[in-house]
Amino acid sequence: MLRILLGGIPLGCDNIGDEAIVSCVVKMLKASLPGVALTVATADEGTAKRLGVDVVPPYGFLDAGMDGFASEVQRHDAYIWCGATGLSDYPYVGLGLLEIAQRAGVPTFVWGVGMDDELNPAFFRAHGRKKTLLRMLGLVGCYERWLRRRLARRIGAVLPKCKGVWLRDPQSVAMLATMGYAGAGVAADTAILMDDASRPDVRKEKGSPTLGLCISTQRQVSDIEGLKGLIAAVQASGARIVGIPMNPKTDRALLERLGVECITGTEPEDVMRAAAECDLVLSSRLHLLILAANAGTPGLGIARGSKLANWLANFGRSVEGSVHDCDWKRVTGHVLAELQDRGDWDALRAAAYARLKARLESARMELIDRLSG
Repeated sequence: MLRILLGGIPLGCDNIGDEAIVSCVVKMLKASLPGVALTVATADEGTAKRLGVDVVPPYGFLDAGMDGFASEVQRHDAYIWCGATGLSDYPYVGLGLLEIAQRAGVPTFVWGVGMDDELNPAFFRAHGRKKTLLRMLGLVGCYERWLRRRLARRIGAVLPKCKGVWLRDPQSVAMLATMGYAGAGVAADTAILMDDASRPDVRKEKGSPTLGLCISTQRQVSDIEGLKGLIAAVQASGARIVGIPMNPKTDRALLERLGVECITGTEPEDVMRAAAECDLVLSSRLHLLILAANAGTPGLGIARGSKLANWLANFGRSVEGSVHDCDWKRVTGHVLAELQDRGDWDALRAAAYARLKARLESARMELIDRLSG
């Protein structure tokens, strides 16, 4: 019996997008490898019953640290760092776990991970007193370039030892190549698999147009007043707004402060069901756009780096702006227009999903072949 450990992302930490990824990876591996035994590193013990897996602590995240990971990974036949944008958001955690598994002689894989064009500023920018001192010396740029080169060296030391690396989009592959590793294949975000058997059977009743909205508290929009103006204009048009928080705690708190009533469900299926009942979603969270597209609903994105732009490019669309720079009056116009007419969205979606699923299937076959070899 093949035993596989899944980790490398902060599961069980109030991010519905991450939970959608891992549930679909579990589904994919179970369908591809009958009898496989899966273990998921997560802070949510309920994952065991919900997905039919074993669970261990979320090594590298929260208070779990990496202590105990070496002994745990040795009980498995393979370790997979699966999903999210960890190569730019928290690369040292994912790379560190891969390195520990490799030292233990366990085959390692990277599956469906993304890489933003902006490395996480929390780790790759100068801050506080250090930034003040470096600015005085004229060395801020030198220091931040050194941080980037250090990451590139770590990537070059760890990823070539993996038995397979597949990223979620070609833009991430190209970004990783600029960091010195050009051996990655292209898959797709595994969360697109939720449009199959798990897709909720929802048919929106005729009535007022409905906008699904999620604005993240991570790298929050700088022009809150502009966002409030959009909300007021949409409501004044007679349309309804429903909040779909992808972090059921922090995103919900922000949306409620903005006067938006939110859904109560906290599972990926709840998000898809809510999105299916909308005519359009507007989001700064990637996985609301993905789950909405799964449900057949078009989306507009407010960027926090390149990942939303990468997703929307599949449909020939671009982001409406960024959390730092957004013309909310222009966005409001786009929202009101698309609430009334979705244009050729259905044809664009069908063509895009055919390409994405073909890409994902090709990568899946490679992954299963290497896991089984």
